[in-house]
Amino acid sequence: MLESGRLIVSSAPRDRFFYLVVSLFLLVFASESFVNHYLFRTYAWDLGIITNSLYDYSQFRANNCMLLQPQFANLLSDHFTLIPVLVSPLRYLFGTYTLLFFQVFMILIGGAGAYKYIYLRSDSLFLARAALIHFYTIWGVYSALAFDYHDNVVAAMLVPWLFLMLEKRNFRYFFLILVLIIVSKENMALWAGFICIGLFVHCFTDRQKRLVCACGTLLSFLGFLVIVKIIMPALSNGGRDYLHFEYSVLGINPSEVPAAIMDRPLVILKSLFVNLPRYASANGIKAELHYVILLSGGVFLLMRPVFIFMLIPVYAQKLFNNDFTKWGLNQHYSIEFVPILALGSFIAISQMGKSESWKNKAGLILVVSTLLITGIKMENRVSKWYIKENTAFYQPAHWKRDFDVSATYEILGLIPNKAKVSASSVLVPHLALRETIYQYPVVNDAEYIVLLNSGAKYPLSDQQFEVKLLELSTDPAWQLVKKSDVALLFKRK
Repeated sequence: MLESGRLIVSSAPRDRFFYLVVSLFLLVFASESFVNHYLFRTYAWDLGIITNSLYDYSQFRANNCMLLQPQFANLLSDHFTLIPVLVSPLRYLFGTYTLLFFQVFMILIGGAGAYKYIYLRSDSLFLARAALIHFYTIWGVYSALAFDYHDNVVAAMLVPWLFLMLEKRNFRYFFLILVLIIVSKENMALWAGFICIGLFVHCFTDRQKRLVCACGTLLSFLGFLVIVKIIMPALSNGGRDYLHFEYSVLGINPSEVPAAIMDRPLVILKSLFVNLPRYASANGIKAELHYVILLSGGVFLLMRPVFIFMLIPVYAQKLFNNDFTKWGLNQHYSIEFVPILALGSFIAISQMGKSESWKNKAGLILVVSTLLITGIKMENRVSKWYIKENTAFYQPAHWKRDFDVSATYEILGLIPNKAKVSASSVLVPHLALRETIYQYPVVNDAEYIVLLNSGAKYPLSDQQFEVKLLELSTDPAWQLVKKSDVALLFKRK
């Protein structure tokens, strides 16, 4: 509103309902994420890898991650992310739970940003509250929490605050948040460019905001090119190019994308909806993603297509990918939809005529629809390799394992803090705060080998694991220190 010739920006009032909702979802998110880690449902790739980087960063040195070698010389040559550098001091407080605490905190912060932004734009406390609940109930949040920690979750949770700072004309913080998104992960820099273009259109009538968004667009795309074309090759083994371009429908490398779009636009468009590689077990995954998005707020985005534009790189990196496990609802590959769905859908609702009653009903319907589709997809989904026990926090199976967890922790406690260790994938995140850690069967100079003898034997098959275990048991260089029905601990003689 305008008062005495200057812009007055209203802010959300002190709202007990807001704090109640945030507290409730803190318990929900913690129940999913922390319980998974305690019960050995987190993995070397990726929680173990990033936790190991915290150990080095907290001692002011570069990370030389043994879990990635020999494929990558260090973490930054795989994915360029500086967020763990900023978070690393917290590992002295939270140990191996550090990244999971931070991820839950950022999701709560992201929802708070959506609440404040919708209140600012709509001046409706009801819609702001509805946006908060909607944000926290979108399926992408639970899929991400079910699978370790990922830096794109942090980037996505900063997006509502990017919108908010632009709306408040706090341009310094706008660019600070934008830089944090850019350095959170290399593909987030590309996404940030599309978001800034969308905001440019969204705020087109405001010259000052247009200029800020234009500068943000240039900064994002320039950051993306510098990171992918210069920094990451310089950090990688032998200066090789970026290794995560796995989009055969678009070509074998990014330089072929323009020609592919010109030569076969219909094929590319069709691949957004159809299983073009014809993987036998992948039919229906893309269709599931689309209808879940529509029921989670996508219908309202059709009224504000500029928000759909912001999702172009997100759709592309998911649906053009050669790996069909990235097409659907699983893991962290859908988290970018969360802020755009929440912000875009409630902006659309807030601009639906003048009837406050109708707007409130539309917001309520959206919250109920999102809650229902998220609950349904926690129970069953077409997307492959879905692990229900990791996601469905409300079921008894999520809170227990089929082996003695406390006995496993007793065996891990026998390993010295500074020892070099090779461990099963699900044990690595609990041992990663040390200088040298390997994922078994990589051993190299490890002084201890600790193996889970029940369940997860990845990356080995059960048969391969038994062969390796027999070799280890008969190797005179290794001594069996502790054996239980659950785990085995070997020490180099």
